[in-house]
Amino acid sequence: MTRQRKKARNAAADPTKDLEIALEEERSLSRARSTLLETNIKELNDVYAVLNEKLKALRVREERIKRFEGELVRANKLSSLGELAGSIAHEIKNPLISVQGFARRIAKTGDIARIRRYAGLIDQEAGRMANVLVKLLDFSRMDEPRREECDLHDIVDDTVLFMEHHLTRFKNVTVDVRRGASPAIVRVDRIHIQQALVNLINNAAQAMPKGGVIRISSGTDKGLGFITVADEGEGIGKDLLQKIFEPFFTTKPKGEGTGLGLSLSKRLLEANGGSIDVETHPGEGSTFRLLIPLSRTA
Repeated sequence: MTRQRKKARNAAADPTKDLEIALEEERSLSRARSTLLETNIKELNDVYAVLNEKLKALRVREERIKRFEGELVRANKLSSLGELAGSIAHEIKNPLISVQGFARRIAKTGDIARIRRYAGLIDQEAGRMANVLVKLLDFSRMDEPRREECDLHDIVDDTVLFMEHHLTRFKNVTVDVRRGASPAIVRVDRIHIQQALVNLINNAAQAMPKGGVIRISSGTDKGLGFITVADEGEGIGKDLLQKIFEPFFTTKPKGEGTGLGLSLSKRLLEANGGSIDVETHPGEGSTFRLLIPLSRTA
């Protein structure tokens, strides 16, 4: 009887023991999970700290890249200004000579009618010089884009006027300008488009060392305003065509080009909602085309 009671007592104790064992196992598992979770959290914090430092470094690099790109734009503008200096001097020289001549005549005459006439001519020639200088200052400004409604025909005329004298250093290179019958009104930063056009005209002239004609046309087509610059050079090979808009890429001899003109022209067009493309055939020249949406108010 005693042995049966012991068995019954042991049988009653077994469920309690099993529960204690199960509880201890759950506690051990919970402690293991907590330890693993703490380890994972620590690792995540370490990863976050590393990523945060890398993000800060990337932001610093991005700011440096932006400043560097800004310096490239400024350098390209200053380079273009240097190339146009001869043209500007030529445009100012003629009216300045006229002003000097009329001033001498005024000093020698006592005729009031002639004095008034010479004074009017001096004022007219001074106005011409002031207009040239205003355009030069606009071209040289370095601030953010300022959009305004412009006629692409006028932009072409002003740019060709500035570059006409400069282009005489290229032997047997002439410019043929053709404009559409209707206005091509776009809303852009005028100086940006003029800067891009200067780069294209320079490239066209340099592509024809033996001479030729640069054909510039402007007009409208399917809701877009356009300016095309075509040369009669050797064209661009297919293997180079995909690289011509990359910064610092150039096919010119060392010292004759920075490789920035086309890449900056592309950026300037895109900043004004436009684009630039090229059509070329080896031995037949290249045609670059600036495309800009027409102004809705036009």
